[in-house]
Amino acid sequence: MDNKVFARINWVPTEKGGKKRFPLTKYSTAAHFQDDLEGQDWSVVLSIISNHDNYETLCSVEFLFPEKVPGNLLFVGSKFVLYEFGKVADGEIIESLS
Repeated sequence: MDNKVFARINWVPTEKGGKKRFPLTKYSTAAHFQDDLEGQDWSVVLSIISNHDNYETLCSVEFLFPEKVPGNLLFVGSKFVLYEFGKVADGEIIESLS
């Protein structure tokens, strides 16, 4: 799957259990997509495009195993959660170039 998608990430504030440092260039973690009927988590790599003061980041999203990702997860408006030790951010795909 060669879909390229861009997403808006809203980070959980540090004082509410989020990360102590937010990524500046690249970030890899687990993601769970709301529309994944099998309930599977996916390994994603975010390439940061811009950071904003209000805990929001714009980024491109790639999958570590893109050939296994169901195409029905990659649409504009698709929502997902990023996890490490717990939830660290909510994300939403805002553009898809496929």
